[in-house]
Amino acid sequence: MFKGDFFSTVNLAIPVAVCLLLASPAFASHPDAKSEIENLQKRIEVFEGEQQATELSGPKADGDFGRIGKYITLHGLLEVEAAYSKPEGGAAESDLTLATAELSIEAALNDAVGGHLTLLYEEAEGEEDDIDVDEAVISLKFPGQLLKQSPSLHVGRMYVPFGKFNSFMISDPLTLELGETQNTAALIALEGDIWTFKTAVFSGGTDAAGAQNNIDSWVASLEVSLGGNFNVGASYISDLAESDNALVQDAALYSGSVAGASAFFSATCGQFGLEAEYLTALEDFDAAVVADGADLTGRRPEAWNLELAWMLSEQIQVAARYEQAEDFQDDLRRFGTTLSYGIYEHAVVAFEYLRADTNVDEDNSINQVTAQLALEF
Repeated sequence: MFKGDFFSTVNLAIPVAVCLLLASPAFASHPDAKSEIENLQKRIEVFEGEQQATELSGPKADGDFGRIGKYITLHGLLEVEAAYSKPEGGAAESDLTLATAELSIEAALNDAVGGHLTLLYEEAEGEEDDIDVDEAVISLKFPGQLLKQSPSLHVGRMYVPFGKFNSFMISDPLTLELGETQNTAALIALEGDIWTFKTAVFSGGTDAAGAQNNIDSWVASLEVSLGGNFNVGASYISDLAESDNALVQDAALYSGSVAGASAFFSATCGQFGLEAEYLTALEDFDAAVVADGADLTGRRPEAWNLELAWMLSEQIQVAARYEQAEDFQDDLRRFGTTLSYGIYEHAVVAFEYLRADTNVDEDNSINQVTAQLALEF
């Protein structure tokens, strides 16, 4: 899956985008949307040859695209995928799905007050066709400066600032699968030209046995621009069990919080792009929790992702990935490549090959091919 960032501003003067800004027209920044949607939007923008960061949840550079009236901006994203998978020694499977249907609404009432609402549908086998409120955030920008940074407050349902999850590929990286966290939170951010700091608090849904239901979880992140198109960052979460992966299946077996941390490096140079990220638990989960968990297959889960991209022409981009997890999803390893082609403005077709295997079973390898057609409007 929506990553861009609350307050990043990215220079896309070179053809390979590193980060997507999701912003309200009244603000220099805006809380994250789902990471996979951001990465898809980033690939679309690469082929449009834009010279500055554009907005999925705000107007285009001409100020008119998506605008409805004086205060409202409307945007959407559609993603259709055809997938074919073949396990070693097993039967092949294929499917055609509406992977993403997203509608994003921005309200910019003035330079200090705004709001953001995102409705999301993702087709999944065996699940009801529900439309979810993916994000609903009220944003307030404060006057003046704090530590020479611009402060602002964001409150509502959001993806908290833990992990970065940048990707050039169709499929989500393992770091996102392990660490992406959505909740109703209150977030304070300080934005500047060189660094951005964010911290948020929320009431998690995974509490240790006997614990009270309180606002007792928090995250913090720091991102630094090293100049040009080089960025580094790190983030911390007080309890990794709060991630959307539901690492703890039975809270009665959970004796205490397990903190998590992540770090990333993002760079572009000419026609080439690099994304690297590492995410880990800082403590061990209880043995009983591991035995009960579906994806938690060891006591201290971690994952890392490395991707390289090459813009062959104005319309063609090739990306490659190698990633690995430990104590998570049976020590899964995946590698593959994605070819993206900008067929029209706002539309991209992409083809991905991905091979996955685990240390647990050497005969458990799966080869998967995915075709994706995406449209942003």
